Amino acid sequence: MNELSTTYKVLESDTDFLTAALSQSKVFVLYREGPDPIGHLMDYGGIVEGYAPDSIKIAGEYFVRERFEFRAYIK
Repeated sequence: MNELSTTYKVLESDTDFLTAALSQSKVFVLYREGPDPIGHLMDYGGIVEGYAPDSIKIAGEYFVRERFEFRAYIK
């Protein structure tokens, strides 16, 4: 099964990341440059472990918020 074909929510706000962390939602990370509608999968991710104004920690790795798009699977 192609995991990218499932339904997801783009996480943008601190509230989105807090909700994903509390619900233990799996979050995957995409690099998006310019108007690219699809993006490039960077990491199949995992659970949000922390967030700050400039970065997100997922599965032990830090990602800069402004460079990546974060998507949580919706079951």
